[in-house]
Amino acid sequence: MVDQPFRSQWSFDVADYAAWRSQLEDVQTVLQQSAGFIDLQLLHSPDEADRYLVQSTWKDVGSYRRATSATAAKLIVWPFVANMLDLPSTFETLLEVTADTVVEYQSSVSES
Repeated sequence: MVDQPFRSQWSFDVADYAAWRSQLEDVQTVLQQSAGFIDLQLLHSPDEADRYLVQSTWKDVGSYRRATSATAAKLIVWPFVANMLDLPSTFETLLEVTADTVVEYQSSVSES
């Protein structure tokens, strides 16, 4: 069975980029050390100058939940995400398409 990747997307409107980026460095250090962490990307909106998106990819939803409930996350990550925009922030992967492959996953979310 192939693990279903899980993604977290945190959106921010950032007034002081240098201070915010410094906080993100601490967050990325905590997340990188977590089991199941795959990658983290910082994205910037070309349409809204102050809008940033931090996207992280995890082996599965359990890895994400364990990482963000750990003590280090409570001390470093949660104060950072407390300032994110009130938008949906976690997503399960249903389809991955590359130049060579297509992988489709079943939803792990119960509809009941």
